[in-house]
Amino acid sequence: MAMDPFDFPPELCSRPLALIGLTGLDTLNNAVHRTIWDAFSSNRRQYRAPVQFKLLDPAHEFPPMKPKRTSYDWYIPKGILKRNWMNKHLNEMPAVVVIFYELDWDDPFWNEKSIECSSRVQSVRAALEGRSTRIAVILVQQTAPLPTGEDMLAAERAAALCTSCELNSKSLFVLPHGDHLQGYTHRLENAFYDLAQNYYHHESRNIKAHRDHLNKTTHQYLFVRHLFKIGFLNELKQDGHTALKNYTQAYNNVLELRLVDTNALEVKTVAGFINYKLCKLMFQLSLPRDAIAQFRRHTDLFKNRIGPKNLVFEHHAWMSKQFCVFGDIFDEAIRQGLPALQTQHPGFYYQQAAQHAADRKEACLELCKAVNVYPEPDPLIGMEHLEFYGQRAWRPGKLSAEPPDPDKEKLGIVALQYQEKHLVNHSMIIIGLLGSAITQFKTYHCPRMRRHLVVQMAEEYYSSRDYGKALTLLTHMLWDYRCEKWWRLITNILTLALNCAYLSASIHDYVVLSLEALGTSSQFPFDQKTRIFNNFMKVLKKTAPDPEPDVHEDEMKHARDLWITAVNAEPLEIAVDMSNITACVESKARFTQPQYKADQYVEIEVFIRSSCPHPLQFSRLSVTVNNPNYSSEFAVCESSSQEAHASGNPLLLFRCNEVRSYVCRFLPDVQDVGKEIQIGSILLHLGSDKERSAILRFNGTGAETATSDGMCPELQHFRQSPQNMPDFDNVRPLSTTEIISRDSKLKLDILHAFPALLGEWYPIRITLENEENHKITGVSANIVLQTSGDEPNIEQSTQLCEDLTAESMPVPVILSVGDLEKDSSTEKCFYLRAHRVGNRNIAVKVTYTMIIKRDSERVENSCVKEEMINVPVVKPFDITAKFFSLRFEPIAKTFAKEPFIVMPYVNCASPCPLIIEDSSVELSQQVCSVDAKLESQLQSLRLKNGETGAEAFCVSVSEPSDQPVALGIYTLKWKREGSNGLVTSSSVTMPTVRVESAPLYVEMILPAHGWVRTPMAVSYHIHNYTTRLLQLELSMEASDAFMFAGHKQLKLRILPESVHKMDYNLYPLLSGLVALPRLRLTISDEIDMPIRQPQLTELLDRSLPSHVFVMPQGKGNPVAIKVVS
Repeated sequence: MAMDPFDFPPELCSRPLALIGLTGLDTLNNAVHRTIWDAFSSNRRQYRAPVQFKLLDPAHEFPPMKPKRTSYDWYIPKGILKRNWMNKHLNEMPAVVVIFYELDWDDPFWNEKSIECSSRVQSVRAALEGRSTRIAVILVQQTAPLPTGEDMLAAERAAALCTSCELNSKSLFVLPHGDHLQGYTHRLENAFYDLAQNYYHHESRNIKAHRDHLNKTTHQYLFVRHLFKIGFLNELKQDGHTALKNYTQAYNNVLELRLVDTNALEVKTVAGFINYKLCKLMFQLSLPRDAIAQFRRHTDLFKNRIGPKNLVFEHHAWMSKQFCVFGDIFDEAIRQGLPALQTQHPGFYYQQAAQHAADRKEACLELCKAVNVYPEPDPLIGMEHLEFYGQRAWRPGKLSAEPPDPDKEKLGIVALQYQEKHLVNHSMIIIGLLGSAITQFKTYHCPRMRRHLVVQMAEEYYSSRDYGKALTLLTHMLWDYRCEKWWRLITNILTLALNCAYLSASIHDYVVLSLEALGTSSQFPFDQKTRIFNNFMKVLKKTAPDPEPDVHEDEMKHARDLWITAVNAEPLEIAVDMSNITACVESKARFTQPQYKADQYVEIEVFIRSSCPHPLQFSRLSVTVNNPNYSSEFAVCESSSQEAHASGNPLLLFRCNEVRSYVCRFLPDVQDVGKEIQIGSILLHLGSDKERSAILRFNGTGAETATSDGMCPELQHFRQSPQNMPDFDNVRPLSTTEIISRDSKLKLDILHAFPALLGEWYPIRITLENEENHKITGVSANIVLQTSGDEPNIEQSTQLCEDLTAESMPVPVILSVGDLEKDSSTEKCFYLRAHRVGNRNIAVKVTYTMIIKRDSERVENSCVKEEMINVPVVKPFDITAKFFSLRFEPIAKTFAKEPFIVMPYVNCASPCPLIIEDSSVELSQQVCSVDAKLESQLQSLRLKNGETGAEAFCVSVSEPSDQPVALGIYTLKWKREGSNGLVTSSSVTMPTVRVESAPLYVEMILPAHGWVRTPMAVSYHIHNYTTRLLQLELSMEASDAFMFAGHKQLKLRILPESVHKMDYNLYPLLSGLVALPRLRLTISDEIDMPIRQPQLTELLDRSLPSHVFVMPQGKGNPVAIKVVS
């Protein structure tokens, strides 16, 4: 196919880049040259200079220089814009020619090589004679140059080389091919770009100088041409604003041209080029509103400048190209970051381009219908080699004022019409433009416009006789329009889709579309529905349908041949998914209840409604039921004999708007117990197995009617329904049901003495009694701990087991019972242990199997009996501990190596009496017992609710500590009163105590009581816990209640880590609780003592008893009392 003459040339659409020619590089034979060329030409990223490089061979010939014109007085231009000018400046005529030559400053053959280099420069200059192309020389050197000013030899030889080559010193460069080649090339590119800008600036000034010799009368074309050239050269300079200014002036000059039939194509072609440049520059300069306004102005100005009447299709082709190209520019700008709106995006321009392409097709069909022979000789020969854009091949370079040759004009128009008719695929052009528009409307969330364009695309496919693609698009659009209830549009789409299905002999699509066309959603008249119904029945009887009314005669023969092959082809069964169409047959199904027992019949109600204007005879109705593992099909109504099958089952004969209901009953599978089953589908067979049948598959939820139902569900109850028919609209589907176990006759009793106590193995007994009519087998009890929202991790604090001698079992616990005969019973026990208080919900689920009769068959059936119990868990007791001194005074802290009393209190919180079997204390490492052996004082103690038991232990801490010291673990072994040896051990951590250091400790040893006038021996043990010598003064205060024998005052020297003993004999004078004589210790020298006097006084107050109980004198002989000698 010939190239579309309205396509924009690539040199117009490409980005203008300054052309730099490189010569002197032998890339094939020299690896260094190849590396240099790759550094310049490869990896042209955005940050690099906007230039393009072209490798020139030594014998390269530049475009010839046209002779300079000295006067324009008698010059008449032959056209507006030359075809080769843009390509010449983009790809052929470089702005800068760079000559590479390998020459080092210290080269031994400098003179000979410099002469050769200058000769190369002169030869290039001679080839460019008359042109202002800049010339530069690059010396490829092996060593890196020294800093400027340091290499005098380089400076002298560079000046000499510039003189011999007649070069400016700024046009001589050095390129070391060492490590930093990429950096050198980037800097050289920028230098070349500066030289190229100077060249293009000089060229644009030369063109501006020509305008002084032009006049508006005969040189209007030249005004446009020169301004376009200046704008293009400024684009090469990357001066967008100046280019935009010159393009605008060029466009305004185009509008001043006189437009006639002979020059209409050329003027519009050039106007389209300039408009393209204007819009693209405006988008690049962030002026999108100006670009859109310019394009609208452009199309408004030229939409009525049609040109020759016999070539109207050319005008529509030109308009289509304008919109398409602007859409491309707009889309490219959006990809570069320009924001777009839902009301202003490229999709609208692609749509307009498609519309003009459709107008082009219509004009072609009208104007070219009689053209079937290409004229001879060929009037379009040389079309590709015309000098100017937009001119005719049979009159190139002819002015619009010259009268055309009528014969040549006629032949040329016929040739163009022939090419338009036979070589242009209008449908593919329209479809491509519509596809671009659909993509844009989809991107900007315009669904209705997208659907409209998709239908247009389907119509175009239909026009191009690609019925398969047209049918695919139309069926997709039917679903969208069905959801929005566009019944008129659906009817039109159905008409075209039926034509496509008929012409492509697609039996499946023809059946589906016919079912929908016969429904209430389509607005076909009755006679049209009758014709569709008759064709539908013919297809089911394996005969070809009658042609659709809109089918052309030339297409009927081919369609009939396709149908002859298709009606006898397999498969004979057509599966139709009714969930996506609004057909003439509707169905709903529901379970009659949400749960069924395993021995109970499941019932499914099926409702069928036909809105077909003619009676429909179905052959079979069935329902498929799905569960997680498999699916089953159950027949609801079918023909039972050949005769009934031949004449039709009256139960499945539907007249217009008739509703019927059916009931499907079946027993559930025993494997479905505890599972959910659902209605998979309703299968309605239309037609005969011997001919062709359509299997209509409904999902049973009534979703098929949802799209066709315009009413709210709440208003369905106000619809009038026939009295003798089910109310189809108000049927609420119930598609799922649960199969539960049959009612169990097993008697289940759970015995336990709640509450459970924290930490104990709590026994729970299960009693099972078989009250079924048969023996039950495989009896097992599942013990499941139910979690709650308050305690989701309750399983981690609860243990269950069946046997106390074994380890605890993971939840759920399964207790195997075995078989139970009729009227027999058994008992099982399991144990629960809780480590946290709260309620425990325990589900006891007993499962078993038994043989039952079902439909005269013996079937093994599973049964379940389930009970739930709540076990509250409470504390058996609260354990606290207190600390006392040896004088039984409460203390909050203690001192290292000083004995003190720990007294645990056990408060019974259990509602039932508890027996404490034993108690013990496990002291921590730094705590030791004062007594040799710790014995339980609560052994065999019985405690009721609210009673408290206590015992005391005398301990001491060996070392002081900055942190509170943990004393150890207190353990109780206990059980419920009356339990059979189930002893529980409960341990608690005793509270901590602060322990401070004490360098001194005084211990007093005296009898528990004394007698009046009877001597009693008393000893004072003074312990020095330090590593130093202690010097103390001792004094004993006098007392009215005692006489004493011993030191009243004494200076003591106590050795490190030793004990000093003082003995006294006290003689009581009074009876009762008598105050003892007070022992006083004072420090001799506080300067170097580890203890101060206040600490010493406090130590004596807490360590020594202050009173003793003295008994009165007894009668009879006094008892001898041991005294200190």
